[in-house]
Amino acid sequence: SRMNVVLIIEDDANIVDATSLLLEDAGYEVLSARNAEQAHALVEQRPDIDVVFTDVNLHGAVNGIELARQLKQRGSRASTVVVSGDLGWADTQLDADMRFLAKPYGRQTLLAAVAEACARKSQV
Repeated sequence: SRMNVVLIIEDDANIVDATSLLLEDAGYEVLSARNAEQAHALVEQRPDIDVVFTDVNLHGAVNGIELARQLKQRGSRASTVVVSGDLGWADTQLDADMRFLAKPYGRQTLLAAVAEACARKSQV
């Protein structure tokens, strides 16, 4: 069976590094994008992405929720984990294939959210 593939969309390199290490340790293949443009390019190249793990606040024109929806429109089959330290987002209406993860989160919470997203995707 192939490795599950996670795309991290986050503009803070320290968070990308820490999250990548955790996920790679747990057996995932990890890709990362710093902005919407990079994310779109990766999704074009890699239709096998299972989970998009994105911060809501990307300091660009679109937020992480909008970006995840754009990627789906481009044909991505990934399910989405949306993270934010701003709990104002916790009440946002998310799509059926999205889950909200509040920062700060621990290793177990992160891994559980990603595993759950992988399981959700495989049922589609």
